[in-house]
Amino acid sequence: MEDTIVHAVVVILCLLISVGTVGNILSAIVWIRRRASSSAIYLAALAITDAGVVITFASLGILSQIGRTTLVGNFVSVSLIVLETLLVLSFSVERLYAIRRPLQVYFYITYTYYI
Repeated sequence: MEDTIVHAVVVILCLLISVGTVGNILSAIVWIRRRASSSAIYLAALAITDAGVVITFASLGILSQIGRTTLVGNFVSVSLIVLETLLVLSFSVERLYAIRRPLQVYFYITYTYYI
């Protein structure tokens, strides 16, 4: 009975990895193909980072179900969460600056990127 529950949890986590990763990668592709604005770049980076969070957290969940834990996996997951927070913060600050000083925003925020 307990093995069946563990297998069900692993299958659900694998399904979440698949759907979450594909959805975030498609979202990143859509944002990268849009016009080169800083908002599109931020949202593409956020989608890529979120795909990493989905992969690491689900992988850690699978490893914990089979009785294994990794210190590196925990470090990577916390680092990706901090990176997501900083991306949202920088996106918000840029939007605030664009609202507060709309005529000066084009001198300080560039809309070109190198990929």
